[in-house]
Amino acid sequence: RTPAGRAAFCNYTMPLNLTATQKQELATSYACLVLADCDAKVNDENINKLLGAASVKVEPYYPKLFSQLLVGKDLVEMFASAGGSSGGGGGSGGAAGGEGEGGEGDKKK
Repeated sequence: RTPAGRAAFCNYTMPLNLTATQKQELATSYACLVLADCDAKVNDENINKLLGAASVKVEPYYPKLFSQLLVGKDLVEMFASAGGSSGGGGGSGGAAGGEGEGGEGDKKK
């Protein structure tokens, strides 16, 4: 925990090899997530304000495109259900298969 150690840690950058387009899309996506998490309206005006406050420049069509894609969608709910769906989906599939086999077995008796 020496000052030199802190300096080395602070100078570390994540090794992301993203194109400029990918960085703009990612920044716009993050802005949408931040707005949704803060219960703010996800629209092009708010996306532009947030990106401007972060000094991030994106192509002018990105905020409008993302806001139009997300109209009427609850991002927080989408992420909450997506996180549990892969684990729950596998469990549900197995349970449904087990019920189906049991049901068929009962019919044969």
